[in-house]
Amino acid sequence: MIDRIVSRNNMLKAYERVVGNNGSSGIDGMQVGELKSYLQEHWHIIKQSIQDGTYRPKPVKGIEIDKPKGGKRLLGIPTVLDRMIQQSIQQVLETQFDSHFSKFSYGFRKGKNALQAVKQAQQYANSGSRYVVDIDLSKFFDRVNHDYLMNLISKTVHDKLLLSLIRRYLQSGIMIGGLTMKRTEGTPQGSPLSPLLSNILLNELDKELEKRNHRFVRYADDFSIYVRTKRAAQRVMKSITYFVKTKLKLKINKEKSAVRYVGHMELLGYGIYRMRNQQFGLKVQEENWKKFVRKCKAITKKSRPLSFEERVSELKSLCYGWIGYFRYANIKTRLTGLDRLIGSRLRYCIWKSWKRIRTRIRNLKKLGLPEWLAVKWGFTRRGGWHVVQSPILQTTITNERLQKKGFMPTAIIYERFSHV
Repeated sequence: MIDRIVSRNNMLKAYERVVGNNGSSGIDGMQVGELKSYLQEHWHIIKQSIQDGTYRPKPVKGIEIDKPKGGKRLLGIPTVLDRMIQQSIQQVLETQFDSHFSKFSYGFRKGKNALQAVKQAQQYANSGSRYVVDIDLSKFFDRVNHDYLMNLISKTVHDKLLLSLIRRYLQSGIMIGGLTMKRTEGTPQGSPLSPLLSNILLNELDKELEKRNHRFVRYADDFSIYVRTKRAAQRVMKSITYFVKTKLKLKINKEKSAVRYVGHMELLGYGIYRMRNQQFGLKVQEENWKKFVRKCKAITKKSRPLSFEERVSELKSLCYGWIGYFRYANIKTRLTGLDRLIGSRLRYCIWKSWKRIRTRIRNLKKLGLPEWLAVKWGFTRRGGWHVVQSPILQTTITNERLQKKGFMPTAIIYERFSHV
């Protein structure tokens, strides 16, 4: 298998993936753009060291980032070269392991995604599974047991050189503040190999759940089990907690883990709620909605030095990405209200760009106002927001006119995704 990993086609594919991702440098400071010239000079030596088992990965660069709900998450950024080698290993291992993974495992797999996990959870709720065993693994990526993980890998991979290389990557140190610390457990979050290794380990949990005929959804280390009664859910919580601690040697965050009614469930940014017809629909979690609105406001802030075309282009890019992910949520009414706000803010930006009185008068006349009214509003001393909310601009710079200039209302974007 080690020869497949260092083969020209596999390495080219890994190189293109790393360059395409354009990540930051590791502890050696090498940028993605410098990798090609480095490989042209040194690849024959690196390849030989991988094949004879003498290659030693460099420590990863440790960076702490804020979690959305508080706390810190430690990321490990490998060097660009090690990212490419890890990516090449991942590509080969994926062909060996993916077919053995559960169909209810949706994270970091070809043909699987978070939206499929959300829809599956909704389907469980609508078929009678009204209670959820929601288990949060405490610092999962930092607490993976190396020996147990390597034992699982060795059941499928028999190449000792490859097994040795994977273990070296697991045990490569992490540099924080100039000091390198050894790693005796965990797989650094941020490396190309970590998602696959996490799936290999947690596939043992999937197999246990399938053996017990449980309904479940898993996306990386985020998993939930769906049952019909609260009593059954409490029983499952107890038994699965024991399995995770003793068999997988992982810790559970007791504060975040609980038995929940499905209508109070959060999953990958979505919430599940009960509709009037007694079925369960999907909604956007309030925190995610507020974050989206804040981003829209930041783009349409009048003090940002952007042209109208640049502003609506940036807005369109944001909205297509966000609405594309949350297209299954019932948010059309909220988006319609947001469009009114965005439209007003865009008018404010336009009004502010007409700095001089004569410019305002001239543009208001072009929009169809009679001269006396254009002069009146051109000389107005009222604040810009008052003018924007007045019928003068709302009936001249309409949303339809804004659309002709490139603005795409969020409600229309949502409609387009609804018909896909």
